[in-house]
Amino acid sequence: MSNSTQAGHVNRMQQLMSTSPVPSISTELLVTADGELNRELQAFLFDPPSNPNLLKGKKIAICCTNGVEEVEIIGAQRWLSEHGATVHIVSPRIGEFHPTLGLRFPPQCATHVLAIRLMENAGWLKIDKYTDEAKAGDYDAVLLPGGCWNPDALRMDPHCRSFVQDMHKAGKPTTAICHGQWVMVSAEILKGKKATAVWNIQVDLKNAGATVLDEPCVVDGNLITARFPYDLPRLVQAMVKQLLAGKN
Repeated sequence: MSNSTQAGHVNRMQQLMSTSPVPSISTELLVTADGELNRELQAFLFDPPSNPNLLKGKKIAICCTNGVEEVEIIGAQRWLSEHGATVHIVSPRIGEFHPTLGLRFPPQCATHVLAIRLMENAGWLKIDKYTDEAKAGDYDAVLLPGGCWNPDALRMDPHCRSFVQDMHKAGKPTTAICHGQWVMVSAEILKGKKATAVWNIQVDLKNAGATVLDEPCVVDGNLITARFPYDLPRLVQAMVKQLLAGKN
């Protein structure tokens, strides 16, 4: 089936579905759109693994919390796992909040994070390790996915900030995509670095002292950043290149 035929089928399917009640990202539309980066994402998500043992022995942390962008976390988690890596979802403990804040969390938040599709709730993903347990010595790389709500909450966790700082200081691939770079801003590791992010927060990187480039993936030493879900394949490829080289 040609890409244009496939895209036509997906668009027809979308028309047969009820309208989303909130703004959302459709993975189907994202991977069938006629763009170079969209086609790269489709191959990344759907092609069988080229080498199931490519990353055997490597351990990768995906740091996130509620509001993490579904395609970014599941896409990365699945590709890395299918190529032999051990992948952990690493998240802060929810803890308790002062009653004056009026916050409520469902019981699942103790053990899972809620993924989203832009502003649409998706599904629950199991937490493998908490940030107060994660040590840089236990992992070979870290990925900070986006979703606006996720990194905005994650950056407040001192354990996450310390973990990201330690991974970066150790010279291990320290990566972020979309809004995930907000955690890097709060971890204060961007000053003097080249980086990118989703367009609307590029000014935050600039204010943190980074030189911002509007490119799909920017590599500066072991700091690797990307802009948008369709840049995920290039981000992961850059991470894998450093993991296999054994240096940054």
